[in-house]
Amino acid sequence: MIHKININKLLLLVVITVVINACSVDKSPYDSIKGDDLNSSETGLEAATLGNYHRMKTWVTEWHILHEFPGDNMSVSGTTSDPLFFSYNYQRVPNSSRTTTYWTKSYEIIVGANKVIEAITEGESPVNDQFLAENYYLRALMHFQLVDIFGRPYNQGPDNLGVPLKLDADQNNHPLRSSVGEVYDQVEADLQKAITLFTAEKDNTFASKEACWALLSRLYLYREQYQQVIEYTDMVINSGKFALLATDRLAAYPTFKPEDNDETIFAVKLIPNVDYPDNGWYTVGSFYANFLGSGWGEMYASRSYLELIREYPEDVRNDFIEPVVLNEDVNWAIYVDNSSIYQWKEVVQDGDDYSYTENGQQITLTKEADGHGGYHYFIETAEGSKRVLIDRELDVRNGFPKYYVLKCSGQEGQAHLWSPVVSRLAEMYLNRAEAHANLGNNGQALADINLIRERAGIPAEGLYSESNLQGKTVLEAVLDERRLELAYEGHRKMDVFRNDQTMDRSYPGAHLLGNNPITEVAPDNRAIIEFIPEAQLLLQEGLEQNP
Repeated sequence: MIHKININKLLLLVVITVVINACSVDKSPYDSIKGDDLNSSETGLEAATLGNYHRMKTWVTEWHILHEFPGDNMSVSGTTSDPLFFSYNYQRVPNSSRTTTYWTKSYEIIVGANKVIEAITEGESPVNDQFLAENYYLRALMHFQLVDIFGRPYNQGPDNLGVPLKLDADQNNHPLRSSVGEVYDQVEADLQKAITLFTAEKDNTFASKEACWALLSRLYLYREQYQQVIEYTDMVINSGKFALLATDRLAAYPTFKPEDNDETIFAVKLIPNVDYPDNGWYTVGSFYANFLGSGWGEMYASRSYLELIREYPEDVRNDFIEPVVLNEDVNWAIYVDNSSIYQWKEVVQDGDDYSYTENGQQITLTKEADGHGGYHYFIETAEGSKRVLIDRELDVRNGFPKYYVLKCSGQEGQAHLWSPVVSRLAEMYLNRAEAHANLGNNGQALADINLIRERAGIPAEGLYSESNLQGKTVLEAVLDERRLELAYEGHRKMDVFRNDQTMDRSYPGAHLLGNNPITEVAPDNRAIIEFIPEAQLLLQEGLEQNP
């Protein structure tokens, strides 16, 4: 497997390859966007702006992988030669094609935005000001998402190295890395500038004033400026332009095209058939599920996420997870042993009880009331008592029961078509809730997360109050709800580490295979940020690598 190759030899191979092919390698992503056909006419500027949106369609796969796979919501059911595995298991390498592609595509979009910005004189026409606004937003979004991956969380020190701030279209200008704080400041400045320039009302597949407010609320949350979080989330919520999907439509969220979804603030629009090569086999959704004849289906909902989401069977977000049932007539009690390996017993149901037969003896699972009308079940093993999840007999891959994730699939009837959401209204309530929790406004924080829980179908007894936090602090309740609501949308990794928490990965998955498995990732671990792509270091003198 790739992860067993001697890294020094691998780097030497990369260097040799770069030297041999030097004449065919771009100096940087900055010279890959040609501006010969760009002119200051509205038609030319519109075409260039649409081109920048179009580039995001090939950016989203790496964006999802690098933001979501290092979290704790999914588990890989086997090793793979795809370098995504190095990001998933925190065994990062400096020549990963995934991080290189992400870096390159992000800066291509930034340079594309800069070309439009440089071609427009502000105030000459409302149409051109609109293009300016949209491109300032795109530049801000790219820099912000880059610093998430290559720079440490803001609260670990704004002076830590961030990413290069590319603020012009000059292909010969190769900026070095700015600090995390400087990147945040520039993102803020670009978004605030954009807000003043919007002149048109477009649908949610284009940048908007509200999309800027939404991204600013996230930036201020990461920067721990909680009053500003409240201010900007209020602006989005009170704009009246967005509405939470109804409970009975929530599980269908990814199946709607963005324009038909009143909750989405900004999404990267993918179009049926047009943006669907190879029948969806190489889309993000194909990693998570196989259905309608498409998809690898090798990455499943993690055990820890399953235990959290199944706390309330009424929670319609359970429908984003699909256990792959082989036999409806057989029940399994699935548990995890001390080595974080899945085990299961075939059990028979009798009312609220489940039992299995072993060595001719019938053994009943232990049950404990869950506090809201149901039970948690446990099996007694030589290693101690283990919680079980009750399912039908499931399909299994490499010892991993298949729990498909459907949150990135199914748009407009195509198996794995998906228009990734950058911002949506539910995040605004959760950003505001976290801000209130950190300010000690517990009642307001709980009101916001209860709104999200109630929309998800959780019954009244499952809503929080200051006297009933189910053993959690208010902030813990908020972060758990963020995990439930925003799962598979690229938030979890940052939510854990920016809150100075440890990522608990002591659940079954291929990340625990090999000689040095990592079950916990501390927020100060060097591997929570990726290496700067080795190819970029070789091409750009003075660019500093992450330790």
